[in-house]
Amino acid sequence: MTHFMSNMKKAEAENIREFVWKMINTDISMKKDLARDIINVRALAKHIIETQHMTASLDAVISSIRRYQHSPQKKEEDLSIYSLLKQARISIRTKMAGLLLKRTDEVKAILGRPDKILGYLEHEIVRVIEGKETLILIFDQKNFDKISNIFPKKVIIKAKKHIGMVEINYPLTLEKTPGVFNIISSELAENNISIMDAVITSNEHIIVVKEDDLLKAFEVLYNLCK
Repeated sequence: MTHFMSNMKKAEAENIREFVWKMINTDISMKKDLARDIINVRALAKHIIETQHMTASLDAVISSIRRYQHSPQKKEEDLSIYSLLKQARISIRTKMAGLLLKRTDEVKAILGRPDKILGYLEHEIVRVIEGKETLILIFDQKNFDKISNIFPKKVIIKAKKHIGMVEINYPLTLEKTPGVFNIISSELAENNISIMDAVITSNEHIIVVKEDDLLKAFEVLYNLCK
């Protein structure tokens, strides 16, 4: 019975630690403050218990936070992420528009005809984000009428104007560095910037935001990458 109770307590402690670490990892501000040692651990533990309605004891949550602070693995991961971000190149594209389209054979046939799409755009920007049931076409806003008129109205779900793109080019070591996109999205969320759409390739990350948020998004991510 004593051995069983000991295992139960160990499992409970691991669950608390896993939950607390997950909270910290998804809150970039909290993570930074802990790394800089400028946050009161007891106050943070009380905040987590109250906001998450935890039944765990204060001491258990404090212990989980301190284990996070002194975890060599977490420090190595953080160093790896921020080292990669410092090597990234970031740029923005303003005055963009988009169409949310049904993913039909008709739409794919139109997208596959250079005379219909690229003929209008020449050397201008066009991005296609493909989902299971929809496609998002992003292009220069000045071509909005031309591009939207190519598609039958029945396949256009939503038109988006006044959007912008943040483009981040990472080194190829991105695929070996977990947690990068979580840091990016958490940083934007912390600054109240919503990601409208996004596309990720092996070393490129395209984030679509409202044009009103574009400069702020660039500033936030530039500071993260510098």
